[in-house]
Amino acid sequence: MADVDGFAATSFATVPDAAPNIPTAPEPEQTRAQLRRHGRWLIGSLLLAQALFVLYLLATFGRTVIAGNVAAWSQLSAKGWVAGDRAGNTAMVLHLAFAVLILLLGAIQLSQRVRQRAPALHRLSGRLYLGGCYIAAISGLWLVWVRGTVGDRLQHIAITINALLLFVCAIMAWRTARGRRFAEHRTWALRAFLVGNGVLYFRMFLALWLLVFRAPVGFTPSTFSGPFLTTLAFTVYVFGPLSVFETYRWAERSTSRTRHRVASGVMIGVALLLVCGAIAAVLVLWMSRMLRVWH
Repeated sequence: MADVDGFAATSFATVPDAAPNIPTAPEPEQTRAQLRRHGRWLIGSLLLAQALFVLYLLATFGRTVIAGNVAAWSQLSAKGWVAGDRAGNTAMVLHLAFAVLILLLGAIQLSQRVRQRAPALHRLSGRLYLGGCYIAAISGLWLVWVRGTVGDRLQHIAITINALLLFVCAIMAWRTARGRRFAEHRTWALRAFLVGNGVLYFRMFLALWLLVFRAPVGFTPSTFSGPFLTTLAFTVYVFGPLSVFETYRWAERSTSRTRHRVASGVMIGVALLLVCGAIAAVLVLWMSRMLRVWH
C-alpha cells in the first residue's frame, strides 16, 4: 500500500511517557498513528478502485481499438464515437488515453519508495501526470459542453468545477515543486490526485446506489437527471474529495485525540464506501459491458 505523505508524514514532538503503572488514556501520538494508518487504508481502497477501472477501460475501449472497431465505443458510452465528428472523437480518444495514463501514474507518484530511490522517475512521472491532468480535463470539458453528453446542466456545472479544481491543484503542485517547497508540493499533489477521480467516484457510487435500491430511485433514467444525480455530482466532483482530505489534515495537525478519532472514523467509512462502490461498479456497470465486447 502506498505510503502517502499527505496521510502519513507530519512529524510532531514526542509526548513524554506517563508515569509507570498508572493507567492512562492513549497518548495523542497513538491516536495520530491510527489516523495515519486509516488514511493509508483510504488511499489503498482508492488505488484498488482505480486498478479495476483501468482494467475495465483496457478490456473494453482498449480491446475495440486493437480489433479495429472504434465505432463500438458508441455502445460503451453515450456519444462515445460519432461518425464525422473528428474534433469530438479526437477529444474522446485524448480523454480516455490520458485518463488511463494518470490512473496508472498515480500509484507511482504516491510511492515514498520511488521518491527516495528513484527521484528522476518521480519527477518524470510527475510531469506526465500533471500534463495528463490538463489534457484529460480540457478534453472532458470539450465533450461536456461542445459534443454534449448525458446529464443535465447542473451535472455539467459540477463537472466543470471539478476540472477547474484539478487545474488549480495541478498548477500549485507544479509551482511548489519548482520552488522546492516539497511539503506544500505533496499536499497539492495529493489534492490533485483525489480531485482527479471524480468520474470514477460518480460511477462507483451510482452503481452502489442502484445495487442497494435495485431501481433508479431519485432520478429519471431517460433524461439521466434528478435530485439524487445532482447531489451525487456536486458531492463527488466538488465537495467530497477535498472535504475528506481537509478533515484528515485538520485532525492530523492537532493533539486532540477526539479529532483523531473522528477523522479516523471518516477515513474508515470512506474507505469502505470506495471498496463497496468498486465492487458495485464491476457488478452493475462494467461486467456487462466487458462481456458485450468480448463476446
